[in-house]
Amino acid sequence: MNIDIDVAAWGAALLATGGAGVAVWQAFSAKSQAQSAKEQAIAAKESAATAERQATAAEDHLALARLQFQADLDARDEADGPEFEVTSGMVHVHDEQYAEVPIKLLSGKPLASVVISVAGQPNVRGFVNRVAGGWDGMQAAVTRTDLAPGAAFTVVLMLEYKASTPLNVRLDFECHEGGGGPRTWLRSYSSQVSRPPEPTTESRSRRRLPFDGR
Repeated sequence: MNIDIDVAAWGAALLATGGAGVAVWQAFSAKSQAQSAKEQAIAAKESAATAERQATAAEDHLALARLQFQADLDARDEADGPEFEVTSGMVHVHDEQYAEVPIKLLSGKPLASVVISVAGQPNVRGFVNRVAGGWDGMQAAVTRTDLAPGAAFTVVLMLEYKASTPLNVRLDFECHEGGGGPRTWLRSYSSQVSRPPEPTTESRSRRRLPFDGR
């Protein structure tokens, strides 16, 4: 049996088969490269998201640290702040109603000045200065300077003449740090002012005028 082989046709078939194989390999390679590129893109996106989360966490941590640092500073400043003792005041009537309120600085840093105010209280007209033979210089606030723990002083208030007593008076303090320090503290205290007990018949003849000799 004779088999005639057409070499040219066979060669063409082999070339076609080889070309198809190359095309398949190229298609597979292109698909593989595309998949690899896709995976790299996904990995890059995830890496960027991780970096963003880490940056956000770092910013949150820094903000928390700043808040804690500020809280520590505020706590230290508050611990250094002044504490006063404001005791009950005595009311006297001498043409007008006056109330003497004793104040003492108990603790805290030395103060360059303390501004004490009584604004917005309907039964309190303001502070007055004591002068010989009477009272003068009514004002809404008074200032005391160079105070250290243990310092004591008295403020005098002029009340509305018809104000009933006992009366609660609120004193607001604006305290400025001494020694050139920049800090300021705000404090508020209440003092109940009232008239002294009425003297007995025996002592009435011997009582002195309010503020006399003091």
